[in-house]
Amino acid sequence: MRIAHISDAHLGRQQYHLPEREEDYFQAFAEALRLAKGADAVVITGDLMDTRRPSTRTLLRLLDILGESGLAVYAVGGNHDYSHLRPEETPLRILDKVGAVRLLCFQEADLGGVWLYGACATPRSRAEEYRERVLSARPGSVLAIHQAIEGVKARYPSAVDEYTMPSAVFSGVKALHIAAGHVHDHGVRHPIGALWAGSLEIWDSAEFETWDWRRGRWDLYQEAAPKGFYVIDVAGRSASAREVLLRPRRRMVKLRIFLEEEKDVEAALEEASARFDAPGAVVKVELYGELRDDLRPSRHAAAFSRALYVDVVDRTRKPGRAVVRVGSAYETIERLLRERLGAGADAVVKALAYARDGDRAAARKVLEEWLYAEVDRA
Repeated sequence: MRIAHISDAHLGRQQYHLPEREEDYFQAFAEALRLAKGADAVVITGDLMDTRRPSTRTLLRLLDILGESGLAVYAVGGNHDYSHLRPEETPLRILDKVGAVRLLCFQEADLGGVWLYGACATPRSRAEEYRERVLSARPGSVLAIHQAIEGVKARYPSAVDEYTMPSAVFSGVKALHIAAGHVHDHGVRHPIGALWAGSLEIWDSAEFETWDWRRGRWDLYQEAAPKGFYVIDVAGRSASAREVLLRPRRRMVKLRIFLEEEKDVEAALEEASARFDAPGAVVKVELYGELRDDLRPSRHAAAFSRALYVDVVDRTRKPGRAVVRVGSAYETIERLLRERLGAGADAVVKALAYARDGDRAAARKVLEEWLYAEVDRA
């Protein structure tokens, strides 16, 4: 029995307000299903869609892709496309009712001698309830979850969030394999046996191909984050996972320029435009250093004439200007946010990070999800 484990497609996400990026997400999902043709079933471990209120266009496009695949698809609800407080108000229910996807929310399915148990995204505040449910999965099942687990090392989520479960929750779970979603890093593992397929597309600039300019030269800091899925091969009482990588659809590059004087900007950008200004590229430029004169980010963005999207962020400082460091004002602000907003502070801090990263759409979405959750709790 071969089960393709796909996760975090986030269909409908228009990153940087670019319809081209929205299309990239659809294409990545369609390619994953094409490469999974030989599998007996597909399990999607959450966040198939980017929101619980997808557009009609997103749903119709998804139905077309699923119909063309001809695969038996099972899904668990993720924190983006499912609410544990309003479980009926998820687009996954529509897909289930029309037979395009079977939703497994604390339910099991017999795939033909192999049992699959799906556990929908649940906040850590309900850890005991969640534990009782996953313990009810029959021994030897493949467990599909949409959670981070304490101790996992990943770019996103970069810290404990509302959907990070204590590892003790899974103590005593006798699953043959744990296929996990929510963590966007491809191939991350946890000692309890969980394996994350990761998102199918680049999520934010922390995953970009990153280059640093120092002392007149460009050096590679990190390659672009790999993206793909896994094929779980179940034979008897054992399971193994085979990696399937997706080809990058678009060059996503972050350029960090560390300046000693203003003229360094022109030299760095002249070489950068020759090396990184590719048709359809998404380019993020960050300027660091101490400068007396103000920079003009919009003028520097003009160096990239062929790229689809360019964002130049000025992070330089003036001589003598106080720099906010962790341990001083930053921690004071975060402490005040937590005192005033409680759990909402995490959403505000995350939204501010997205806004600083130039991704206003993601910042707005984080705040909207928190506000919707507050309404649900009320």
